[in-house]
Amino acid sequence: MTKIREMGAERYGFALLLILASMIFIMATHDGKWSNVISLNLQAFALFASTRAAQPRMAIRVTVGVIIGLVLVAAWIQAGFTSSVNDDFVRLSTFSLVVIATPAIAWGLVRQVKARGMITTHTMLGVLCIYLLMSLAFSAAFGAISAVSGDPFFQQGAADGTTNNYLYYSLTTITTVGMGDFTPATNLGRSLTAAEALIGQIYVITVVAVIVGNLGRPRNNG
Repeated sequence: MTKIREMGAERYGFALLLILASMIFIMATHDGKWSNVISLNLQAFALFASTRAAQPRMAIRVTVGVIIGLVLVAAWIQAGFTSSVNDDFVRLSTFSLVVIATPAIAWGLVRQVKARGMITTHTMLGVLCIYLLMSLAFSAAFGAISAVSGDPFFQQGAADGTTNNYLYYSLTTITTVGMGDFTPATNLGRSLTAAEALIGQIYVITVVAVIVGNLGRPRNNG
């Protein structure tokens, strides 16, 4: 039973591949009933794999699993009985799942480093998972701003406010690439864009840098 419970522990590489697959799929497709369902499923599997790798308490795992299940059931019901899966539902679900799962993953990484006494490759992959999940959360937040305000998020117009454009914009912002083809139209949008850029860079030059710099080094407990 112990071996069964520990299956998937620290397997952040698989979770990272699922997150990347979901992001590539989202950017490669347009908003639509089945594309929304598939993207939600990919994200849900990625978050479940990430949470399982982190090995949090069973109560947390069950809670995350139940929430993921409810989101997927709601998405499939919409797909089966209506003509579309609501874009705002998809973005809200993405944001909620990421916000719920990410702290569990972060705490799991801390516990695993303490237990092993060193930073491993799995730790680095887990940290990268969190980095990509932040980008997903911000992209969902951009869409939520537009939905709540009723105004286009981008200066380029309402037609560009699609899930794939939000994610593309979020990725270019968090990596500070800044292609310039999309720009926020409101003060709130600009503030959130600046926040993502700052958080992303601070995360890279502190957390990621520390993890990479100490990879494989035993922790000094003395």
